[in-house]
Amino acid sequence: MESIGLIGRTSRYLEIMTRFTIAMVGTFCVASVGTCVGASGGDGRDGQPGLGSGGSSLTTDLPCDVETVLGARCWGCHGASPAVGLPALTNVASLRAPARSDGTKTNAEVALARMQNDLLPMPPAPAANATTDEIAALSAWVAAGYPSGSGCAPICSSQTMWTGGNHESPEMNPGMACIQCHSGDGGPGFSFAGTVYPTAHEPDLCNGADGTNGATVIITGADGRMLSLRPNRAGNFFAEQRLALPYEAQVVFSGRARTMVAKQTSGDCNACHTQTGTNSAPGRILLP
Repeated sequence: MESIGLIGRTSRYLEIMTRFTIAMVGTFCVASVGTCVGASGGDGRDGQPGLGSGGSSLTTDLPCDVETVLGARCWGCHGASPAVGLPALTNVASLRAPARSDGTKTNAEVALARMQNDLLPMPPAPAANATTDEIAALSAWVAAGYPSGSGCAPICSSQTMWTGGNHESPEMNPGMACIQCHSGDGGPGFSFAGTVYPTAHEPDLCNGADGTNGATVIITGADGRMLSLRPNRAGNFFAEQRLALPYEAQVVFSGRARTMVAKQTSGDCNACHTQTGTNSAPGRILLP
């Protein structure tokens, strides 16, 4: 795509991006973009570096399969900065510690029981339940005596990277903080923008989950009005339309949903959902 100037006129670039990715539901209210607030529940691996790659890194002494389960199902509330009144479940010591709810059991044992409790599941609704394989992985680790590991090495699941620099494209710079960048270089004034990934700690510029296969990001404003955004081939989604704050968000795919626990005031999703996660986000935005 040729480079097209964006300042002072309606750009062909923006028209293409809007037509390519946005399906809108209802009407919209005016809102402002603030700072990242709260954690994305059940996003775990999210969702789970800096303007895309800086921020605090969550390093664990857990085996990769255990980190993956906890990241996907627990760290939205039980991450490095857990929700008020909840324990962090980010390392071997915290998982072996006696549970506050039952001192005869460890936090890991209580977590396993909750994952299998239909009446009081963990993560709580509307987040998706842990899968049979995830429960089996965590159960096997507990049965083995909580062996330590070295966490998960970052991977680029798509095995393709964006190499076009700041050349204008709907698929440009996946994983980067879109609104922060656009606010300084004359790009489209997005209210919401981010990238959806299949795993939690994918690097900047790695192409994300191909959203053309049916994934949808649903953003609901404080007044109930909604945006329904379809990520593109690079996993990028964006919208200029504004909603009343704070908003709620979820990713829906193949009949499953991954819902953020905390309401948000910033639409610059990748500013918090970095490779390592900042402001209590546990990592990239994840497919459910």
